[in-house]
Amino acid sequence: MTHLPDLAFQRASLVSVAFPRSLASIGEGAFHGCSSLVSIALPAGLTSIGSHAFASCSALVSVTLPATLTSIGEQAFYRCLSLTSVTFPAGLTSIGEQAFYGCSSLGSVSLPANLTSIEDCAFSDCSSLVSVTLPASLTSIGSHAFWDCSALTRVTFAASLTSIGDEAFYLCSALSSVTFPAGLTTIGSHAFYLCSSLTRVTVPDTATIGAHAFLPATTVLRLSPASMRDLQRWYEAVDGALAYKRCRPLLYGWLERAQTRLGSYGPDGAARQRDLEEFEGDFAPLVE
Repeated sequence: MTHLPDLAFQRASLVSVAFPRSLASIGEGAFHGCSSLVSIALPAGLTSIGSHAFASCSALVSVTLPATLTSIGEQAFYRCLSLTSVTFPAGLTSIGEQAFYGCSSLGSVSLPANLTSIEDCAFSDCSSLVSVTLPASLTSIGSHAFWDCSALTRVTFAASLTSIGDEAFYLCSALSSVTFPAGLTTIGSHAFYLCSSLTRVTVPDTATIGAHAFLPATTVLRLSPASMRDLQRWYEAVDGALAYKRCRPLLYGWLERAQTRLGSYGPDGAARQRDLEEFEGDFAPLVE
């Protein structure tokens, strides 16, 4: 196996890198401070990226991580200010502390299915981050994980999540919608403090809520886990009904083309009128 030595390529003029195919890991601080590095093509066999490996590579725009990668070290992409997109492999199990801290151009994150935890400060100060897709396997979110992600508007937590660390979403001022799972056990202190757009949340009554987890203006409704599961099923049913209503015109169009000769789904067809009346009667109260 080939390994890049620590601190091997600290050259500010480096623009691109061609990695050997046999490379298995990138050492600690290998490209730290390569401020002109624009692109990297990581080899297929890479399994780990060391701490500070690409820290402060301020010109780096996008990263596609290979399918073989399982771990990203702490501060691996720290303050990569131009980084707009990261493609995570399904097999990734570990993202280190402050791995993407201060990546202020990163707009969205879709985390892989096998990831079980998000470490402390992993995405802190990602000021352009609007959306985060959390995997179903996620059990914990570390302290300050999304601290000061001021553009983040909505978070839906996985059913498997049990703990949210201190100040995990502190200062996420645009965050207006949060859906907590019924099995949540801990919300850390100041976890959602200064989230000024968050007006109402529902938290299981079995969960411990730390000091100043929410602003005093945020209404915190406590329900039993069973009631929360029932509520979630209701939301899903409503979402399904609304999706059905939006898709219905497309269905009509297909039926009209398929049954033109019969005329039953023409503009004035009896079947079309019957289904319209039936549908509106069932679902109109949900969408008014």
